[in-house]
Amino acid sequence: MMKKVRLALALASLFLVSKSPAISLDDIPIWTGSGTNRAALVIEWNSPIVFNNSTVPAPIANKTLVWGYRFNGTATGLQMFNAILATDPRLYTVESVSQYGNFIEAIGYNLHDDGIYGVTDGTNPYNASAFMNGALLNPNLDVDAASPMNSQDLFWSGYFGPSWNLWNELGDHGGFTNSPDRGTNEYWNPNTCEHGQWAGSDYGLNGLNLQNGSWIGFSVGAAGYDSNTNDPATAAYNNDEQAPPSPDGTYVAYVFNSNDFAVQVISSSGVDTACPYNDPAALLGQPTLTFVDIYDGGGAERSSIIDPPYWLAPNGSNVIVEITSGGQITAKMGRKVYHNPNNPYGIDLIVFGNSFFSASDISGAISDSTDLDTAELGSGIDGHSTTVSVSQDGTNWYTFPNTPALFPENAYRWDDPNQSWTYEESNPAKPLNPSVYTNNFAGQTAGCALEQFNGSAGGTGYNLQASGFQWIQYVRLQPGPGAYTVIDSIAAVDPVLEGDVLTITSDNIASGITNLAFQMPANPSQTLISVNFHSVSEMAKVNTVGLAEFSSFAPVPGHVLNACQIQVAPLPTAAGLTYLADVGLSVGTNYTGNGGDLHVLQWNGANWSSPSFAFNPANDEVWVAGLTNLSAFVVAQLSPPPLSIQAGSNGWSFQFVPFANLFYALLRSTNLVDWTPVAAVTPANAQTVALQDPAPPVHQAFYRLVVNP
Repeated sequence: MMKKVRLALALASLFLVSKSPAISLDDIPIWTGSGTNRAALVIEWNSPIVFNNSTVPAPIANKTLVWGYRFNGTATGLQMFNAILATDPRLYTVESVSQYGNFIEAIGYNLHDDGIYGVTDGTNPYNASAFMNGALLNPNLDVDAASPMNSQDLFWSGYFGPSWNLWNELGDHGGFTNSPDRGTNEYWNPNTCEHGQWAGSDYGLNGLNLQNGSWIGFSVGAAGYDSNTNDPATAAYNNDEQAPPSPDGTYVAYVFNSNDFAVQVISSSGVDTACPYNDPAALLGQPTLTFVDIYDGGGAERSSIIDPPYWLAPNGSNVIVEITSGGQITAKMGRKVYHNPNNPYGIDLIVFGNSFFSASDISGAISDSTDLDTAELGSGIDGHSTTVSVSQDGTNWYTFPNTPALFPENAYRWDDPNQSWTYEESNPAKPLNPSVYTNNFAGQTAGCALEQFNGSAGGTGYNLQASGFQWIQYVRLQPGPGAYTVIDSIAAVDPVLEGDVLTITSDNIASGITNLAFQMPANPSQTLISVNFHSVSEMAKVNTVGLAEFSSFAPVPGHVLNACQIQVAPLPTAAGLTYLADVGLSVGTNYTGNGGDLHVLQWNGANWSSPSFAFNPANDEVWVAGLTNLSAFVVAQLSPPPLSIQAGSNGWSFQFVPFANLFYALLRSTNLVDWTPVAAVTPANAQTVALQDPAPPVHQAFYRLVVNP
C-alpha cells in the first residue's frame, strides 16, 4: 500500500460557481505526479436542492478543493484521481466496483486533519483502517443513509438520492489555462448535460484521457431519482431546462428537517366539516409549497403573499385546516422548541395561515405568471384572528395575546432581476423582522415587499420568553373571539448562521431588539458574530460572510481564530444610511488565554487597522465598540515565539520565528526593572530572524522580546 504523505491544499470557497474568481493552473500550489503536462481535479461539496431518496446530512459547509497533477505521455482521469487520493491523507472515497469500472458513491475530506475519519449508515461502520489508499471498495453500506464518523468532515454520499456528478471541459479537448467557465446558471442543462464550458462526462474517470490543461470536476447533484412529479422542485429538476437554482449568495438556504414542524395532532374540536378544510393533520409538516388553483385552470401554483394556499396539494392531500369559533387544535412539535435569545429577534416559534395581501391593480385570477414587480399591494392583510398557546407537558399552558391576522407566507424565492419565480424554497424556520408586521405596504409592489423577507417564508413569530417556559413541545391554536381561523403550519425557529442576512430598524431598537447573532455553521449553538446596534437611521440589511483566505486584503499576522466580512446596506436601497454598533467576535472554545495575546484587525479599505477591544472570557469573545462603518474583521492570536541564544562573533545572537509585518524589539535588563532596547525588526515574512546584542554586560543580563502589532 502506497504511503500517504501530508499535503497542504488550496481552498477556494464556491470555486465552481461562475461568479467566483477564476482559478488558473498557476494558482494551484500543491501537485502530485511528475512530468511536463498539467491537469487539475476540482471537488465541490455543496447541499443539493432536493433531498429526495436521501437522509445524508448536508455538508457542514460549501467548500471546493483543487489539486494539481503532472504527467507525461498518456494518463486518464482515474489515474489522476487515484494518485491524488493516495497522496492526500485527508481525502477519502467510497466506491463500488463492477465490470463497468469504479462508481464514486461518497467523497469525504478530513477538514481538521486529525486523522480520524470513516463512514457509517447507522448499522455498518467503517473506520479509517478499512480504507485502502483512501478508498473503501464495495462496502456493505447504504450510501443514501451514510454520514461521516467525524461530524466535522466535508462529506456527501448518494446513489438513488443526490449523488456525485462528474464534469470535464466541453469537448474533452483540454488546454484550459483557467478553470472552465460554468456560465450564468448554477446547474446544468439536463437536455444537453452542458454547463457553460463544462459538460457531464460521457466516459467516466477511466475513459477520460488527459491532455495538457485538462480539468475534471466533481459536484453534488441537485437531486436524485424521483418519480414524484407532484413535488415542484423534483419536477423542475427532471423536466425544466435547468434544475432549481442555488441561493443567490445573500442568505443561507434552508435544509429541510421534519422535526422543525408539528408532527402529531393531540386533540381537535370545532374543525370545519367541509372538505377539504376538515383535516386537522393538514397543519402537520412544513408550510404549503404549491396547491391546485381551481380558479385558474387547476394547475399547481406556488404559495405567495398574494396567492395563499387553499384547496388541495397537487398530489390530492389537504394543505390547510379551518377551525370554527370555539374550536381548537392541539399539536405536538417534532422537537423541543427552546427559548433561545440568539434566535433572530428573539423569536422561537412561527405560525402560518392562509393570509394574503390583495393586489389592487391585478384584474382576474392571480397565478405564477403574475409579475410581482408590477403587482401593487393593497392596504392591510386579509387574514384570520388567531390565538396561540404553548405548553411543555400538554397540561400547563401559556396563552399569547390574540393576533388579529397571521402575516402572509411565501414559499419560494422571487427572482427580481429576471421577474420570475425560482424553485428555491424560502426558509420556514427563519422569522421575519417583527417591524415588518406593522409596515404599511399599500402601494408597494409584491416584489419590493419580498425584499424584506430575506429568504424567510413569512408567517407570524412568537417569543417564548413571555411564557416563562425554557422550552415547549405542544402548541394549541384557536380562533379569536367570535371568529374562525385557517392554519397551514407551525414551525420552530433555527438560529441564523454565518453567511445569512438579517435586518435591523429603529423600531427594533426602540423595542429592545438590538442584537443580531450569527452562529457557526458547523455548530449552530456557538455564536460566531454578534452585531449590537445603538442606532440606525433606516431599515438596514446586515449580512456576514466567513473569510478563509486574505488574498484580496493585506497579510494577517498571527494565528487566525475568527475572520469575517460584515456588510450593512440600506433596504430598500437608498443613500445616507448611518448607524452606531458594537461587534462581538468569537475566539472559539479552544482558546484558554486571558486576551492579552489577542489582536483585532479591521479593514479600512487600504490596510488593516487595530481598533481597541475588550475580551469577555465568559463568552469566549472580543467586543469592538462604537463602530460607524462595518467591514472585514480578524481576530488573531499572537503566540510568543521562543528565543534561542547563541554566542556570536560580537556579543550574543537571539533567534526566533516571527509573524510577518509585526514590529519586534529586543530589550535587555540587569535588574528586571529597567529595560533597554538593543535591537528591533519588522520582518516581511515568517522566516527565522536573528537580533544581535553587540555589547552585552560583563556580568548577568536578562532579555525579552516585545511585539507591537
